[in-house]
Amino acid sequence: MDMIDIFTGIGGIMISIVSYFLKNTMDELKSVKELGYSTKSELDILKNDHINKYSNISEKFDGLKDAVVELTKEIKELNNKTK
Repeated sequence: MDMIDIFTGIGGIMISIVSYFLKNTMDELKSVKELGYSTKSELDILKNDHINKYSNISEKFDGLKDAVVELTKEIKELNNKTK
């Protein structure tokens, strides 16, 4: 065996080891990427849900404010009638 054959064998083994770890790293990166996409879509859904709930609550408070204003007017009218 020549030195070139030995170096070729060692180089092949080293490339095999590096490619094994590189493949594992790429698989891990792919799973992280998928997790990132799913997390982003869930976050978008939660943002949309929050906006809808906030809008709904704001409408309810506006309606409640109007009802309180009307009730206050009616109470004032009743107080004026009883005087």
